[in-house]
Amino acid sequence: MQRLRRIYSFDYMGHKKWWFTISAVIIIAGLASLFIHGGGNPIDGLNYGLEFKTGTRLVVVFEKPADVGAVRDVVTAAGFSDAVIQQIKTDAAGSKFQIQTEVLSPEESQRLQDALDADFGVAKDSAGKYAVEVQTVSPAFGKQVISASWKAALVALLLIMGYITLRFEWKFAIGAIAAEFHDLFIVIGVYSITGREVTTATIAAVLTILGYSLYDTVIVYDRIRENAPKLGRVAYGDIVNRSIWETLTRSINTTVLVLLPVLCLLFFGGATLTDFAFALLVGIISGAYSSIFVASPVLTVLKEREPQYRKLAAARTQT
Repeated sequence: MQRLRRIYSFDYMGHKKWWFTISAVIIIAGLASLFIHGGGNPIDGLNYGLEFKTGTRLVVVFEKPADVGAVRDVVTAAGFSDAVIQQIKTDAAGSKFQIQTEVLSPEESQRLQDALDADFGVAKDSAGKYAVEVQTVSPAFGKQVISASWKAALVALLLIMGYITLRFEWKFAIGAIAAEFHDLFIVIGVYSITGREVTTATIAAVLTILGYSLYDTVIVYDRIRENAPKLGRVAYGDIVNRSIWETLTRSINTTVLVLLPVLCLLFFGGATLTDFAFALLVGIISGAYSSIFVASPVLTVLKEREPQYRKLAAARTQT
């Protein structure tokens, strides 16, 4: 065992409390942000996109120079003071803005477009009409999207637990699910703290993250299962340490290679791709962390309660 520790010098499992503390602090900060931004209701603590709430969204291109402040002044003067305004991009075609308001009638939408055209010159199509993208979402549709999103996440987690239980055992499944919930809470917390808009692309990214995190966890779990019979008289924490060291290079290489295209999407993609890429970026980093510092420690805690490992764990803490 001493030789094993010399080869794999850093004791990951000996610092379990530190990893749990770091994760807890980050998650608590995210939950606090949800309560603060939601006025005591964490469900309202996220900046939901139009897909999740009732409203009208206009995407408009201006022919004249414009900024968020100037556009807000015009929109407020037109009678829509609660509008959320975001500049998407500026290029040779003009300045592109997204304006989100309460549900507008056709007359109100036309009045708003006329007011914007008077100050900034709204781009027009070949027929001479405003080239404005208008999208309206009803309350029923918003509730349907939220319900479907939660169901998709719940089904994914249940399938993951079943898969890990069948392939390994239920204690491995508990560690994997703990890592999945960790990544889910981290992404939600980061979105709440940064105030980024949660869209359907975000939901798609979160489900993708759950799969990636599971893949990274299974790599470590496979090596733990292979090493356990070979190291029968070694504390389970040392078995996990060795398994992490043996898979660490692969995990780092995989994470870096996956992050490269995600970063390209984040910096060079359009508005929709940027939302998707940001969620992926946070989730991939969190997934790489959780497979080593959440899933593996949780598994170690559970396995060290077994009689064959309990004495070895006690002896390990004394050396």
